[in-house]
Amino acid sequence: MNHFSQRQLVVLDDDKIQHILIRKKIQLITSEVQLHFFESAEKVLTFLRNHSVDIVITDLNLDTMDGWDFVEELDRLGFKGKLFVLTGSIMASDRLRAQNDSRISGFFEKPISDTNLIQILAP
Repeated sequence: MNHFSQRQLVVLDDDKIQHILIRKKIQLITSEVQLHFFESAEKVLTFLRNHSVDIVITDLNLDTMDGWDFVEELDRLGFKGKLFVLTGSIMASDRLRAQNDSRISGFFEKPISDTNLIQILAP
Protein backbone atom coordinates (compact mmCIF):
# COMPACT_ATOMS: atom_id res chain seq x y z
CA MET A 1 0.00 0.00 0.00
CA ASN A 2 2.18 2.81 -1.25
CA HIS A 3 -0.47 5.51 -0.87
CA PHE A 4 0.48 5.84 2.82
CA SER A 5 4.20 6.13 2.13
CA GLN A 6 6.47 8.19 4.33
CA ARG A 7 3.70 9.77 6.36
CA GLN A 8 4.51 10.86 9.88
CA LEU A 9 1.87 10.21 12.52
CA VAL A 10 1.83 11.35 16.15
CA VAL A 11 -0.47 9.77 18.73
CA LEU A 12 -1.08 11.64 22.00
CA ASP A 13 -2.76 9.52 24.66
CA ASP A 14 -1.82 9.06 28.31
CA ASP A 15 -3.02 5.43 28.10
CA LYS A 16 -0.17 3.21 26.91
CA ILE A 17 -2.62 0.44 26.03
CA GLN A 18 -4.02 2.75 23.33
CA HIS A 19 -0.46 3.13 21.98
CA ILE A 20 -0.13 -0.64 21.66
CA LEU A 21 -3.55 -1.08 20.04
CA ILE A 22 -3.04 1.72 17.52
CA ARG A 23 0.49 0.56 16.66
CA LYS A 24 -0.69 -3.02 16.03
CA LYS A 25 -3.69 -1.93 13.95
CA ILE A 26 -1.65 0.47 11.82
CA GLN A 27 1.06 -2.14 11.27
CA LEU A 28 -1.63 -4.49 9.90
CA ILE A 29 -2.73 -1.75 7.48
CA THR A 30 0.67 -0.48 6.34
CA SER A 31 4.35 -0.43 7.22
CA GLU A 32 4.80 2.86 5.36
CA VAL A 33 3.86 5.19 8.23
CA GLN A 34 6.35 6.44 10.81
CA LEU A 35 4.69 6.37 14.22
CA HIS A 36 5.48 8.56 17.22
CA PHE A 37 3.67 7.98 20.52
CA PHE A 38 3.48 10.42 23.44
CA GLU A 39 1.76 10.46 26.82
CA SER A 40 2.16 14.20 27.39
CA ALA A 41 0.94 17.14 25.31
CA GLU A 42 4.01 19.16 26.30
CA LYS A 43 6.31 16.49 24.83
CA VAL A 44 4.33 16.44 21.59
CA LEU A 45 4.57 20.22 21.30
CA THR A 46 8.33 20.08 21.88
CA PHE A 47 8.64 17.34 19.25
CA LEU A 48 6.56 19.33 16.74
CA ARG A 49 8.76 22.39 17.12
CA ASN A 50 11.57 20.34 15.54
CA HIS A 51 9.72 17.81 13.35
CA SER A 52 7.11 18.01 10.64
CA VAL A 53 4.27 15.50 10.85
CA ASP A 54 1.28 14.84 8.61
CA ILE A 55 -1.23 13.57 11.15
CA VAL A 56 -1.86 14.03 14.87
CA ILE A 57 -4.32 11.89 16.80
CA THR A 58 -5.13 13.18 20.28
CA ASP A 59 -7.22 12.03 23.19
CA LEU A 60 -9.28 14.71 24.94
CA ASN A 61 -8.72 13.47 28.48
CA LEU A 62 -5.02 13.95 29.23
CA ASP A 63 -3.06 14.38 32.45
CA THR A 64 -1.72 17.93 32.44
CA MET A 65 -3.34 19.63 29.44
CA ASP A 66 -6.69 18.60 28.05
CA GLY A 67 -7.16 17.85 24.36
CA TRP A 68 -8.92 21.16 23.68
CA ASP A 69 -6.01 23.14 25.13
CA PHE A 70 -3.69 20.97 23.02
CA VAL A 71 -5.66 21.92 19.88
CA GLU A 72 -5.13 25.60 20.75
CA GLU A 73 -1.40 25.04 21.27
CA LEU A 74 -1.12 23.20 17.95
CA ASP A 75 -2.77 26.18 16.30
CA ARG A 76 -0.24 28.55 17.92
CA LEU A 77 2.56 26.37 16.55
CA GLY A 78 1.11 26.73 13.06
CA PHE A 79 0.41 22.99 12.64
CA LYS A 80 -0.80 22.40 9.08
CA GLY A 81 -1.36 18.63 9.11
CA LYS A 82 -4.53 16.71 9.83
CA LEU A 83 -5.75 16.57 13.43
CA PHE A 84 -8.04 13.83 14.69
CA VAL A 85 -9.68 13.39 18.08
CA LEU A 86 -9.85 9.87 19.50
CA THR A 87 -11.61 9.73 22.82
CA GLY A 88 -13.44 7.60 25.29
CA SER A 89 -15.68 10.61 26.00
CA ILE A 90 -19.26 9.97 25.03
CA MET A 91 -20.29 13.57 25.67
CA ALA A 92 -22.29 14.90 22.73
CA SER A 93 -20.81 18.34 23.43
CA ASP A 94 -17.29 17.05 22.65
CA ARG A 95 -18.41 15.56 19.34
CA LEU A 96 -20.29 18.76 18.41
CA ARG A 97 -17.34 20.95 19.38
CA ALA A 98 -15.00 18.83 17.23
CA GLN A 99 -17.40 18.89 14.27
CA ASN A 100 -17.61 22.68 14.48
CA ASP A 101 -13.84 23.19 14.72
CA SER A 102 -12.32 23.51 11.24
CA ARG A 103 -8.90 22.50 12.62
CA ILE A 104 -10.21 19.01 13.46
CA SER A 105 -10.43 16.56 10.55
CA GLY A 106 -12.36 13.86 12.41
CA PHE A 107 -13.73 12.64 15.75
CA PHE A 108 -13.55 8.96 16.69
CA GLU A 109 -14.51 6.97 19.77
CA LYS A 110 -12.27 4.40 21.44
CA PRO A 111 -11.49 1.74 20.61
CA ILE A 112 -10.62 2.91 17.11
CA SER A 113 -11.69 0.65 14.26
CA ASP A 114 -9.56 -0.44 11.32
CA THR A 115 -11.96 1.46 9.04
CA ASN A 116 -11.41 4.68 11.03
CA LEU A 117 -7.64 4.23 10.90
CA ILE A 118 -7.75 3.73 7.14
CA GLN A 119 -9.76 6.96 6.94
CA ILE A 120 -7.16 8.78 9.07
CA LEU A 121 -4.24 7.45 7.02
CA ALA A 122 -5.80 8.26 3.63
CA PRO A 123 -4.08 11.12 1.77
